[in-house]
Amino acid sequence: MKITLVLRDKKNALRLSNKTIESFIERIKTDTKDGTVARRRRQFCMTDNLESYDRQNPSHLIYPSAEYVKDGNENLCMKSFNGVVTLTVDGLGSPAETDAVKQAAQILHYTLAAFVGPTGSEVIILVRVAAPDSESLTEEEADAYCRAGYHLASALYQAILPKPITKETASVRSCFHMPLDAHPYYNAKALALPVSEKPLPVMEPQPQVVIETPPDNEEATGADISLETRKLIDFLNTRYQFRYNTTMGYTEYKDNSYNYMDWQPVDDRVLKGLTMKVRLGGIDARDNDVRRYVHSDMIRPYDPIGDYLWEQYDKWDGKDHIRRLARTVPTKNPHWEDWFYTWFLGMVRQWQVSCHAKYGNQAVPLLISTQGWNKTTFCEQLLPPELSWGYTGNLQMGDKRQVLQQMAQMLLINLDEFNQIPSHTQQGFLKNIITLSSVKIKRPYGRHVEDFPRRASFIATTNQADVLADPSGSRRFLSVELTGPIDISTPPNYEQLYAQAMQALHQHDHYYFGPEETLQIMEWNRKFRVKSAADHFFFDYFEPAVNETDGEWISASAIFEFLKAKVGVSLLKPVNVASFGRMLSGISGLKKRETKHHTEYLVRRLKL
Repeated sequence: MKITLVLRDKKNALRLSNKTIESFIERIKTDTKDGTVARRRRQFCMTDNLESYDRQNPSHLIYPSAEYVKDGNENLCMKSFNGVVTLTVDGLGSPAETDAVKQAAQILHYTLAAFVGPTGSEVIILVRVAAPDSESLTEEEADAYCRAGYHLASALYQAILPKPITKETASVRSCFHMPLDAHPYYNAKALALPVSEKPLPVMEPQPQVVIETPPDNEEATGADISLETRKLIDFLNTRYQFRYNTTMGYTEYKDNSYNYMDWQPVDDRVLKGLTMKVRLGGIDARDNDVRRYVHSDMIRPYDPIGDYLWEQYDKWDGKDHIRRLARTVPTKNPHWEDWFYTWFLGMVRQWQVSCHAKYGNQAVPLLISTQGWNKTTFCEQLLPPELSWGYTGNLQMGDKRQVLQQMAQMLLINLDEFNQIPSHTQQGFLKNIITLSSVKIKRPYGRHVEDFPRRASFIATTNQADVLADPSGSRRFLSVELTGPIDISTPPNYEQLYAQAMQALHQHDHYYFGPEETLQIMEWNRKFRVKSAADHFFFDYFEPAVNETDGEWISASAIFEFLKAKVGVSLLKPVNVASFGRMLSGISGLKKRETKHHTEYLVRRLKL
């Protein structure tokens, strides 16, 4: 494929060159030595009427739809049709807007190229369209394919673009001035959009129609099917907006007739309603036809989490809003502000990870106080209103499938009333899922198990202080005992909270706890450990010894047998030797050593 660059100088002499699309894409990455495109853009900033300027300062015109040659009279003659139509999105006021349009254009597989146009305020999208025997087409036939392709492409791309497409008269001679874009998009493997040479008429809804179908002995031709498909897509995109929610895993829609309507999932009932409205509009379509389009990759993806975080990028005012939020929680824990800061970064980072991440956010803030001190409200207010759908405090730990599904779809899970989670669940299922980076679940009505990135982080609340049942797993909990009610009188500054988090992650601040911090957390958590009867009986008969002169080395099994003889087996249940050994290892100041057969502890027997 070659496109044509045309320059008419001040004497109206025609200069023509043909370049491959690849070389053209490379050409537009830099300006000419004398800055031709940049000068024209500066002129555009002063006046949007460039006709007189272009006459005095001729620049190249780009013809992407066909390759041209000159005849003997210096006229352009089409050599071959490239099967390309041009869409223009104009009136873009910032690089962020042009980038957004370019990124949206990449969603569809028909996009050959997308780049910033000649004035800098537009994006030009080159779309591949299919035409039979493109080299043997006349210019009039190529024009018809351009018009049909432009009409269909406009309907498809408008559904995914954030700005309206400029209405233009499509022609094989459509052209634009030389663009300039340091980072153009190009897809050499772009698919061709199937079109016929007849342009698609605009369909208006009709109150009642009689839909004629071919007799049983007649089959619809490929052209008929293609036309009906284009009518269907045009009808739906004119009346509705569609997007695929990548977090929830389904398509959402909005009816353009209702300004107040929020985005809603496209469920089976909605699909049937859309089909009936399509048929009432005079289009012969079935449920499967609508379903194929609405659930296809032609619907633009929408990432509610990524979009929100991107909006906060580069907005941070330099103040520490995350630790300021932590200070609304009154506590004597000297590490709380730093712990909360690291955990908050870990939560935001967790929203951005993929299935290929090695670890999930393993830290869990644990708020401990009496009832009525605003613990749950504080947890709820951690998410901004735009992401409030991602909070849940209603997790049923007994339903493992529900837990895994919410870890994939939710953003923050509050383990409310943490003290009600059984010890065996803490030490088993909960300990395992907190470390996961991805979850394997089957969608509702799905046929196979799929791997989804885990998005949710955990936070917990409890009314009891002795709640940590797993000594080895206590490093995952950031226990903070409140000294008074949490101040929820002023809502958090969400923009600055998440702008700070994005900036910190961009600067590679730690969003996880290192070895020293982990030891600090485990030491702090000793006071919040669940104490069994064996704990209490141990301190009735023993205490940690300072040195070997003061005490003796005894194995966990020997100490356990001694206690059984003193108080009986029934009072020590359900503790066994293994769990008793883990309990001893968690006692502050109790020294231990490894021998050939077991672990021994340095204890001093108390005189009773």
